[in-house]
Amino acid sequence: MSLRVGTLLAAPVTAFLLALCVAPLLILFAYSFFRVDFVAISYDPSFANYAKIAGSATYRGLILKAFGSGALVVAITSVIGYPVAWFLAKRAGAMKSALLTLLLVPLYSGDLVRVFAWRVLLGAEGVINRSLIWAGVTDAPIQGLLFSPLATHIALTYNYLPFMVIGLWLAFESLDDAWLEAAADLGARSPSRFARVTLPLTFPGLVAGGLMVFVMVVGDYLTPQLLGGASGITVISAINDLFGTAFDWPLGSAIAWTMLAILMAFFAVGAMLIRRSSLVGGS
Repeated sequence: MSLRVGTLLAAPVTAFLLALCVAPLLILFAYSFFRVDFVAISYDPSFANYAKIAGSATYRGLILKAFGSGALVVAITSVIGYPVAWFLAKRAGAMKSALLTLLLVPLYSGDLVRVFAWRVLLGAEGVINRSLIWAGVTDAPIQGLLFSPLATHIALTYNYLPFMVIGLWLAFESLDDAWLEAAADLGARSPSRFARVTLPLTFPGLVAGGLMVFVMVVGDYLTPQLLGGASGITVISAINDLFGTAFDWPLGSAIAWTMLAILMAFFAVGAMLIRRSSLVGGS
């Protein structure tokens, strides 16, 4: 197939993607420079919305809260996902396919199903409280278990752990055991082999999985709303309110683009780290 024919065949798909993915973002970006004048949108462009975000402790706090939650869940899923991915890649053997399928099964259910399952587990009359009372650990249900930041982050960790494991599993699959055997022959102990061989060579998978988890946690709307209680107000719910009841589309667009710009910066740093670690691993 010639280059010209390939270009012609790809043109409709490219136009389709531009129309559905890029154009809405550009429209959102344009709206971020407008403002609301009473109940109508004024189309005089300005940076007022971005200045309002920078000067508002509420919006800055919500943005920091979103990225703080993302960093926390990435850290937890990294610690849990590392040994799981290692086992799947190096020790699961013939059970690998079955275990990978089990890992992905929760993703086949809807977000609402998973969130309400956690409400059943963490509620005052839920499985965990009933088990603790039955075991004599406590006399009454633990009231703060549900509708709290703890419940939100437990569910977020559960929801997005598979993405971290898959990223790390792919990295472990490409890890040649000969490197570890060579390090052992040279006298390196297990902690040293992990720090100087395993971690650097699986670092691209860690970064890729971390970026996926981070983006999804920052953009999650349902889990904090349904499990967080009073703490469930997030920057995403603020954007939703601005586009809904507040009818302040320009400010909502500005917050959305602020979040998008920060996430793009994270992606750029992540891509640089992956490229750098790949060069180090290749050498």
